[in-house]
Order: sequence, then structure tokens, then C-alpha cells
Amino acid sequence: MGHDLGYAALALLSTSTYYAAFVIFRRSAARMPPLRGSRPFTVARHMLTDPVWLSGGLILFLGLAYQVVAFAALPLPVAQPIFAVSLVLLVVYAVRFLGERLSVREWFSVALFVAATALIGLSAGGASGTAPEADATLTGTLRSPWLMLAVMAPALVVAALVWLVGDRRAGGRHARKLAGVAYGIGAGACAGLAEAGVRGISLVYEDGGGVQGVLASPYPYLTLGMAAIALGQLQVALQRCRVAIVATVLTVIGRVYLVLSSVVLFGEEWPREAGPFALRAGGFTLALVALAVFPRYEDPARGPAGERTAGATGAPLSQGG
Repeated sequence: MGHDLGYAALALLSTSTYYAAFVIFRRSAARMPPLRGSRPFTVARHMLTDPVWLSGGLILFLGLAYQVVAFAALPLPVAQPIFAVSLVLLVVYAVRFLGERLSVREWFSVALFVAATALIGLSAGGASGTAPEADATLTGTLRSPWLMLAVMAPALVVAALVWLVGDRRAGGRHARKLAGVAYGIGAGACAGLAEAGVRGISLVYEDGGGVQGVLASPYPYLTLGMAAIALGQLQVALQRCRVAIVATVLTVIGRVYLVLSSVVLFGEEWPREAGPFALRAGGFTLALVALAVFPRYEDPARGPAGERTAGATGAPLSQGG
């Protein structure tokens, strides 16, 4: 029991560290010129040459490193409610200290997301550890690239569409900017797949592959590549939208994509008993309802007081928006 509590505390610490990086990235976004997703190399250059962003990146990857350890000890669905606690703390921080405001509709959507995460966690029931057939599925994934490509393609397509559509809608004097929900979906799908790569790293290492086996597997490169895309989209989003909205949607979409991709990559079992099955399906349904309820366009009046959001014509960026 004490052993499990220790890993639960580690999971909470790692995710809190992860979200602390979001606040730093938000500060970094205020220092940068307007970023456009259609210019990924320019976005990368501004990120990698900004010391504030680099410090946030170091903190984020420190959190990811701790997640490797937590993933190795905690069942995936059980860990999700623990991760959600840090998200709630981030939303409270954004509202209390960053001056962001959420409408009643947005608060309702956030509540649905939290409930969805809780239901997915409860659907794990008494399960622990990796599914029995996970080792065989892991071996099959390492031998065939098709499973990996199958889970990568949707995330890449969604991220590309959000980036390009977001840039197009940002143009024009009277155009309205996409809300954080759109950017959160794109970045969240990539972030979820990056975390699936982290889980793959931990499984390969625990299976006796050691560091050499990990480096020979595709998982470190999956993690780094998808994390780079997610971070780039996150940075664009933090210039245009509120961190509370972006972080909420990114987290839930990331967890959902992590669960779904883990079924394909690692043989994580979908609950078969009626109760856990209903909880898992209910959690996914609530997540979809929350996405449908979220406003599609950003309201500048609800950003931090006294700050301006990123303008379509290259106006100075706010620290949030």
C-alpha cells in the first residue's frame, strides 16, 4: 500500500512539474513576435533561442522523466485521475493569479472533462500492471511499423489542420480567432502519442532491453518527434488563447489518445465486464460532449485583465489571451 502511495505521489509531482512548464511557456510567448503554425521552423527558432522557453522545456522534460517511473508502476487508467488533480490546480492558478476568466459554459465543459477523466480511471477497476498480452503486442509493434504509423497518422493530420486553419482564420480585420479548444485538440493528440512513446520506453526497459534496447526501439524517437510538434502548437496556442482552456483540452485529449493508442501498441485491454465497460464508455462520451460544448472562437474580453490577445495583423501579443 505504501509502495503504491509513493508512486501515486510521484505521478502527482511529475504532472505538477509538467504543468508548471505551461506557465513558463506562457510567459515566453509574450516575449516572441506573432507565431504562425504554417511556419514551423520559424516557431522552432524562436522557441530554441529564448532562454525562458528553454527553462520551461527543461522543467517539462524533467516531469516527463518522472512519468517514466510512474508509468512503470501504475496502471494507465488508474494514473489518470492523479494526473487530473494537477490540471485542476493549473486552472485555479490561471483564474486566480493570471486573471483569466471562464464563462459558465466553459466551466461546465471543464467540469465534464474532469468527470470524464475520473470515469476512465474508475473503469480500471482492480486491474494492475500491464495487460497479459502486452509483451506480445509490444514485440509485434517493434517488428512492424504499420501499427505505429496507424496511430501516428490521425494525430499528425489533426495537428496540421488545426495549425493551418488557425492561421487562415487569424487573417482579416474582422476575423475571430479559434478558441483554445481547437489548439488543445491538435496539441493533445500529439502529446498523447508522445506519452505513449514514454510508456513504450518503460515497457522495453522493464522487459530487459536496457538502455541499448530502448535506443534501438522506435519509442524514444516517437516521443521526441511528437513532443516537438505538440510543443510548437502549444506555443502558438498560448499566444492566442487562455492557458486554462488550452491545458484542459490538451490534457484530456492527450489522455484519451494515450488510452486508445495503448490498446493498439501495447495490448492494453478494454474493460470487458459490464460495469467497467460502461464507465470507460461514459468517460469517452463525456469528453466528446465537453468538446461539443466548448466555444469555437476566443473571446478577448475573457483573457487576463489589461492584456491584449494576438492580433491577426501582428499586433503585440498578450501573455495569455
